Amino acid sequence: MKRVLSLLPSTTEIVYELGREDSLVGVTHECDFPDEAKRKPQVTSAKIHPEMESKVIDQLVREQLDDSGTLYTLDMNLVRKLKPEVVLTQQLCTVCAVGFETVQKAMLSLPEPPEVVNIEPKSLEEVFDSVHQISQLIGCEEIGRILSDTLRSSFNSIKKADSPRVLFLEWLIPPFSAGHWMPELVIGAGGIPILANPSSHSRQLSWEQIRSEDFDVLVISCCGFSVERAMLDIEESEELQHILAERPSLQLIIFDGNHFFSRPGPRLVESARLLAEALRGTSPENVNSSIPFPYRLVR
Repeated sequence: MKRVLSLLPSTTEIVYELGREDSLVGVTHECDFPDEAKRKPQVTSAKIHPEMESKVIDQLVREQLDDSGTLYTLDMNLVRKLKPEVVLTQQLCTVCAVGFETVQKAMLSLPEPPEVVNIEPKSLEEVFDSVHQISQLIGCEEIGRILSDTLRSSFNSIKKADSPRVLFLEWLIPPFSAGHWMPELVIGAGGIPILANPSSHSRQLSWEQIRSEDFDVLVISCCGFSVERAMLDIEESEELQHILAERPSLQLIIFDGNHFFSRPGPRLVESARLLAEALRGTSPENVNSSIPFPYRLVR
């Protein structure tokens, strides 16, 4: 069994879902699902954390990426001790994890450099394909094929909502639209995505753009934030409060953006299913979820 270092919460979840968690020699400080993953050696740290104000996080992200190209630090002393043979990372988003080039350069400094693999899905189908790809790397290809097929089937069988127009924001201060696989999840839940950017990076929106659009539901799922943390931004945003006041019939749903939607792994299917339930007005207490209270129906 190959020794695997996972530098992404999503790939950590995939390895566990494949039943190969014993191969994981290390993970990141953000790998918090399943709970057992938090007991693995953690090889990263970051200078930003959810307790900071969102506008401060946004400023630090922009400044630090311009300066160093990464927001994270690798504990290479620990990596040397762990002696990984395969490192799972990505270059899709340097805000989300250690950048691919940074990882590749660091691993070349080891006495026996491991294979560095870029896991970079941009669409839902590519997420399913990445499950199979990882299974091939760690020696359980048939299990991976079955899991990929099961995820596709589960996604296609979701009971859809009745076609509401959905504006999905993955950051609020400032607002960012849904990108990559997220518009597909909205469609899978039965919604019609508004101002979305499928299979590409999310993009910053102006509040004028948002006001100019007609939509029935506003879903806010801030990347890395719990429901409670996202609620603080909702209360702080005067622009959003004006929109809510102007549109009394607008439905507002807040999701746990740490566990759902942002991680390109098995729980994207659960994300779409939960969104479908939320769009139909199902109380979070009445849904089957991998974490308690995955969303809040604000209005």
